[in-house]
Order: sequence, then C-alpha cells, then structure tokens
Amino acid sequence: MKKTIQLSVFTIIIFLLCFVKIRAVSNDAYYIITNPGSDMSTEINISWHADVETTFLQYTKVNDVNWLAAKIVKGNCESFSVDSYTQYKGRTIESNGFTKRYHCRVSLIGLEPNTEYKYRAGAIPTQATDIHYFKTGSGNNPFSFLFFTDPQYATESNASIFNNLVNKALERDPDIRLSIVSGDFVDRGGIMAQWDILFRQSNLRKMPFAVSPGNHEYYDASSSPKMFDHTYFNGFYNNPPNGAPGVTGSSYYFKYNNVLFVSIDSEAAFMNATDKAAQKEWFSAVMERNYGQYIVVFMHRSFYGSIYRDISPGLRADWQGLFDKYGVDLVLTGHDHVYRRTKRVYNGAESILPYRGTTYITGGSAGAKYYDLYYEDNNRHIELFDKEFARTSSITLFQVNTSEIKLVTIGTAGQELDSVILPAKRSPAADGFEKESYLNSITLSMDKSDVNKAVFYWGNKWYGHVNSVRLIDENNNVIGYDYLDSSKLGNSLPIPNIEANRIYNYTLKVSFKDGTTAERPLTLLSKLPYGKIENLNMDDSGTDVILSWHADLKNNQVVKYLVYINDELYKELAVGITELVLIDISPYRFNTITLEAIDIFDDIVYSKTLEYGEAAEPVIISYQDEEIELTVGSESNPHLSIEPEQSLNLIYTSSDEMVAVVDVNGKITAVGVGEAVITVTVYQRP
Repeated sequence: MKKTIQLSVFTIIIFLLCFVKIRAVSNDAYYIITNPGSDMSTEINISWHADVETTFLQYTKVNDVNWLAAKIVKGNCESFSVDSYTQYKGRTIESNGFTKRYHCRVSLIGLEPNTEYKYRAGAIPTQATDIHYFKTGSGNNPFSFLFFTDPQYATESNASIFNNLVNKALERDPDIRLSIVSGDFVDRGGIMAQWDILFRQSNLRKMPFAVSPGNHEYYDASSSPKMFDHTYFNGFYNNPPNGAPGVTGSSYYFKYNNVLFVSIDSEAAFMNATDKAAQKEWFSAVMERNYGQYIVVFMHRSFYGSIYRDISPGLRADWQGLFDKYGVDLVLTGHDHVYRRTKRVYNGAESILPYRGTTYITGGSAGAKYYDLYYEDNNRHIELFDKEFARTSSITLFQVNTSEIKLVTIGTAGQELDSVILPAKRSPAADGFEKESYLNSITLSMDKSDVNKAVFYWGNKWYGHVNSVRLIDENNNVIGYDYLDSSKLGNSLPIPNIEANRIYNYTLKVSFKDGTTAERPLTLLSKLPYGKIENLNMDDSGTDVILSWHADLKNNQVVKYLVYINDELYKELAVGITELVLIDISPYRFNTITLEAIDIFDDIVYSKTLEYGEAAEPVIISYQDEEIELTVGSESNPHLSIEPEQSLNLIYTSSDEMVAVVDVNGKITAVGVGEAVITVTVYQRP
C-alpha cells in the first residue's frame, strides 16, 4: 500500500515535469498570436504570455532562411492574472486558471510593405521552434481575408473545426493575409483551459487575427455564467490602441491595403450606455479622419438576427444611421449561429443606388453549435436576405481588388455555400482621386432659371475621399456642410439673394479624409442674361461680302461687338448694328471671320467664327514683252501668260489713260504721246 502511494506521487511529479517541459519547448513564450497594426503595410502587433519577466521577439524576412539579418526586440511585459473570485457590479465573478504570468506585447513598426516576415519569441528566441508568419500590405494591391465567428468550443475536437475551415480556405486561396473573427472564439472567457486549446491551433501561426469580443469572451467560469468586462479578452491580444475611451483593445481600427477595418465591442455597448456612446462618437471620428476604398465593420451581435432577433432592432437604431452616413460596405457579425447575408441596405431598405448601401453578414458558426433560422415579427426584413442557411459550419473568404469584393462562403469539406460579387462604391485613393483635379472641378455659377440665385456644385467624385467642402464669403459666412455623407450625393447647394451685376468673392475650403486641407479663391459674377445672338451668316451672292446676325439683347448687358478677320481686329461696332460689309476680303485665300459680343464686365458673352474662301495656288501672270511702242491711234493685243494655265477673271488698268487705254479684253489703244503702265489683276469676285 505504501509503495502504491509513492508510485502515485511519483506519477504526479512526472506529469508536472512533463507540463514544465512543454513550456520549455516554447522557450518561456506561449499563447503567441499576431494581431494587426494600425497600418498593416508597415506595422504589426504581437502578443504572448510568459512565465519569466524578460522575453524577446526575433523577426526577419521569410527569405532570410538562416535568420542572419534578424532583429531582436524586447517584449513589453506586464504582470497578468485574474483572481479566482472578483467583485464586479455587485456580483462575484469566478475565474479559473488565471495564475500569475506575464502578458508581453511588441509593436513592430517600419516594416517593408508587401513583404513576408517570420518571427519567434521567448527568453532565448533563437532557440524557439514555434515560428509565426505574416505578410505586410501594399497600396491598392489585391488581397484576401477570412471571416468567421462563433467557434465557441470547449473541447479540442470542437476547436479543430475552425482550424480545418481555415485550411480549406487556404487550399482555395493560399495567399490569405489575415482573419477577421467577430466574437465567441472561446466558450468561456473565464476558463484559462479553453484559451489554451485555442492557442494550440496551428493556423494561428500562419497569419494575423483581428478579433472582436463576443458575449462568451465576457463570460466568467461559473456554472451559470455572468458577464464580466473585457479583462479576459484584452489579456490575450495586442490590438491597436486606437479604440474608444474605456473600450480600448476590444474596439480598434486598422488598414490593410485599400480596406479600413473597424472592430466594435458590442458587448461593452450592450452592457453600458456610456461605452456605447463613446464608441459611436469614436466611430464617427475614425470615419472622418481615415480613408478606405472599402469600409468593413466587425462586431459580435447581429443586425438582422435569428434566435437573438429581439436584439437587432436596438442595434439598427444605434448604428445603422452611422453606417449609412459613412458608406460602410460590410458589417460582419455572429451570435446567432446561422448564416445570413443581406442585399445592400440603406435607410432600412434595399438600396436602389449603386453608391449606397451596406451588406450585413451574420457568419455561420465556425464550430459545432447551431441554431435554426428565425425571423422578426411577420417575417420582417425577409425581403432583404439574399442568402441564408442553418446548421452548417462555415467560413467566408473575401477577395479584394479596386473594382470589387468577391465573397465565397465554404463548408467543412471546402464546398461552396454562397458567393457574390460586391462592386466598389468608391475609387481607390491613389489611383482614382487627385486632389488638385477635384479642387478644380468645383464650380460656382448663376442659376440659369433664377437670376437671384447661384449654384455651389462640388462635383461627383468626392464620395469617400472628402470630409467637407465649404465656401466662405467676405463676411465669413459659411456655405456648405461640416461633413459630406452619403445622403448628400446631390452634390450642390443653392445660394439665394444674389444681387445683379455684382462681383462676389469667396474662399473655397476642402477637407480631405487623410487629414489635409486645401483652398482656393472662387469668384461669382452675378450677370443678368444678355439675351441671345444667333444666325451669324456670310453672304457673297452680290457684289459685296456681307456679315450679318440676329440679336435679341436684354438688360443692357452687351455694350459692343468686335469683328476679327484672321485673328486681327477688323471693326468695332455699336450694339445696334447687325450687319457689316467686309471690304477687300479675298475668296482665294482661307479666312476666319469672328464676331464677339462684349458685356459691361468686358467679358466675351458671345463668340462665333465663320470660314470664308479657299487657299489658292500661286498664279504668275506676265506679258511676253516688257515694252511695246505704238503710234497714236494704233492698237495692240499683247500675249498674256498665266501659270499654271487656268481661266481667270482679269482686270486691266492703265496708269495714264491720256497716253493709253485698255479694254476689258486686254486690247491696248494709244491715244497720246508718252508712257503708260498696263497692270493686270485677278478680279476677286467669282
């Protein structure tokens, strides 16, 4: 009997030693996970637990096979534990297994974009065998990400379901950059053993995971679970510290390429009105200070719920107006353990415009816990659902490029359960939006239907790129909106009480999503209509070339006409004249005749150009003899050469008709003594 007791004790000692040896393999760093940095093109956050206070992380590029260029950084480690019993809001919170250890964090910055990295952590990281991987983003390049929710496992076998689903997605697309998880990763946040199961899943090593807490991360370890705060959740992750006050770590945002991702802590908002208000205010600030061609929000509770459908109306009332305002593309949720995808929804109904509307997705369970499909009263909103199914484990792959997001939802065997293409509502910032070009596209002009109004028009390319466009007049009055949202896609505002024939000076100020501003002067001339000028015509049917037009002038706006021939001022005319004879204009050359009407501001209010004549080849006309002698009374019809030979209307003139005269056919008659020069020219009328 005594030997049996000793053997049992010995067995326990062996078990404990084996457990310690497992930790030694991970080199005093365990529960390692990669989380997003605020800008994942250059930043990555990493978290781990350690039993010793000082641990390090070593990282390098994947192609650095022997880690020769690796860098080592010290972890920022803080003591972490949770008492077995904690008083919280008048209740006793039970926690199991949260013995004292260190929670260590590292934020890697200055990384190279579009680069694959690897890292390992521990007291001596060069001896660690647990290697993790991530790839940084780059510009607007295409990329893929995963979305799943509610693994909510309590056993190793259940946890393997989501790990297998990630494998199936990687078989379909090996270059998945990150996973989005909208809560309930574990079944009980207050039971350390379940977190231990999570971190044994191999796919946590392959990519970053961006996780939003669910109610089960808030649950303590008691038999009838009670809601705690985000202590459990924040104890295992290192999310960007840019969240709402009081809800940092579980609310946060980050960018990967052209997508802005935002995590909302729906559990904190559900339990505490202050946390909800703080997150709503924070969300608005994030939207107004950050650009994303696509905006993806992820949170736990569903906007179009099934078994928890009674929660959805409150969520819609709290958040949907903000999602409409800021043009959110996707809202990824869980909680109901069914799969449901809506059409694009705007103002509670299916969007009829391509640049409005949000797709709401309740992810199917990524574990083994399922519910049936249910609907709100009288099948409310059922017309919004494009796809839904129940009692099937699933994961969703999103493939992003600048023109669209392709969604594919797959099951545990890799079978396709849903697919759709979501067209882009915005152009990418760098490729499709130029600030200077946009600034120059903004106009200020008189309303054509009302002489006492002007129209301030800010174009059709601002959506998603511009926060505000405002005019400031000389008295510092502001015309415009503090923020342009998707409800203001009319793109213009009327300016009333405009006085006629005045010059109004404004300053245009534009605030962009990236935090920069630009401004330029804009001037409005409030001219009255001048009437109309029409039927500009050239008539050469008679002996003269006549330019004429019809004028119906109003309001004494036009003060003169200017006529240009071949871009040179030919004549200035009073406003009562509507006809002009053009002297010495040749049909044998190409001419432009322009009529301009000038108003009281010396502006050209009308301008039109006519063309007249054709460019002719040069013609050489010459007499065979340079001189001839005639006696008085005699006649001569000297030979005339025309090159190139052609038929022309010629005019003959004499320099002294007291000596010689010439008729229309070129015959010369001597009438007196002396000398005369005979000149031949081409008649310029046809």
